[in-house]
Amino acid sequence: MDRTDIAIVITTCPKYLYLLETMFGLLRRYGANCNWPVYLATECWSMEVLRVLCVKYNVQILRIKEEDSDFMESRVAACKELPDTIKYILPLQDDFFLERPGVNMDALTQALAIFDSDPTVASMRLMPCPGSTSKVMYKDRWHTMGSDDLLFSYQATLWRKPIYQGYLERVVSHCIEHFPEELKNRTSWNKFSITINPAETSTGLTLLQSHYSSYIHLCWSRAGIWANAVYDCPWPYRPTAVVHGVLQPWALELIRREGFQANNALWN
Repeated sequence: MDRTDIAIVITTCPKYLYLLETMFGLLRRYGANCNWPVYLATECWSMEVLRVLCVKYNVQILRIKEEDSDFMESRVAACKELPDTIKYILPLQDDFFLERPGVNMDALTQALAIFDSDPTVASMRLMPCPGSTSKVMYKDRWHTMGSDDLLFSYQATLWRKPIYQGYLERVVSHCIEHFPEELKNRTSWNKFSITINPAETSTGLTLLQSHYSSYIHLCWSRAGIWANAVYDCPWPYRPTAVVHGVLQPWALELIRREGFQANNALWN
């Protein structure tokens, strides 16, 4: 399905650049039937090796300024750099690897149709974890999420671009006002953004509910309790390949199995 109003947006940072060959390669391998434009937001846009890689995998670069490259701010900056025609976005993290059986384009087509027809839908989570505690079915496999659910996740979720961007801007502003100690330097600020994770916790939930109370959030329902049931979804992936700066054993095995390399030397 060719649409120009939806974009896949990947954000990265210098220490994760070595993962991009795998990330892009798996996206093209297991998402070959998804023709949505793909963008990479990075402050490293001038690196020749990165530009060559993006040409190889048909990824467009969003140029992020160094001062806008912190964890949350980079996502806001990416939204601002997107073409004005983009209405919906699928934000992805650079260490979340798409896996078999690959994307379900029928489900993704249905998701965009829901967005187009129901302006009250703010987001649609494409993975059933973290899921919904609500028993309310919206349509087919889509659940309406409850007020106590994790309504925002950095994991694969389709968003209306203005809501995604506006929400993160509010989270950043709120944290600057209420957590000034964390802003003493960029290291402590980024650590706070990732480990305390205000966007995915009660701080963000309160802001999301108070400023976007007229919207609902949907989540793909899990097929069953068995472990691999999470892969029966529109966008099956393995999250968090890197923990505290260390590439996890499962991720290294996956990278090698799929024919890629985790070679950091190319990027130094």
